[in-house]
Amino acid sequence: MIELKEVEKKFGTKVAVDKISLKFEGGFIAITGRSGSGKSTLLKMTGLMQTPTSGSVLFDGKDVWALKERERNLLRSSSLGFVFQDYSLEPNYTVAENVELPLLIAGMKREERRKRVEECLSFIGMAEMKRQKAHTLSGGEMQRVAIARAIANNPAHLLADEPCGNLDKENGDNIINLFRTLADEGVTVLMVTHNAEDAKKTDRVISLLDGRVISDERL
Repeated sequence: MIELKEVEKKFGTKVAVDKISLKFEGGFIAITGRSGSGKSTLLKMTGLMQTPTSGSVLFDGKDVWALKERERNLLRSSSLGFVFQDYSLEPNYTVAENVELPLLIAGMKREERRKRVEECLSFIGMAEMKRQKAHTLSGGEMQRVAIARAIANNPAHLLADEPCGNLDKENGDNIINLFRTLADEGVTVLMVTHNAEDAKKTDRVISLLDGRVISDERL
């Protein structure tokens, strides 16, 4: 479980996130709001990519910003997966090599890496494309590979920032369906989106305005 307690983030005098308290434990969750509402900043603090100005971020009751940097990095790499709007793949690597990257960093043995890469590519329906270079893929294919890479280390939490923002409706729906499957398998999927239709397909919608939660609805 991830818990935010009175989390605040300031950039100079601007308050981007204003003392928000939330718990994330299972399910498919959408964070919505107009541009500048604080949703991406909230996601980055949840994913330990930004330090709160004040407040606490707890993983299973442990305050992560009280940990040593090495411990925090280990927690991030083992418990969190990330998917971004721009895919963030290595363009000259193959599909399999992109998915393998976090496993290499984790020090997984070669045979175990190969098996896990095959599992992840089968999950996204791209096992037959494992030797294809990333820069030759369509946008929808690249985002599916990004998801495979994000789940390679079996994270408990998957954080996605506008993952369908660059995709057409068909490919966007495919991504949402993959997230739904992961959530049904026990992964907490936390997705920032401005798309109301995508948000309706989740289990919970948290709406922000001016850095504050204005609604938290279970669907």
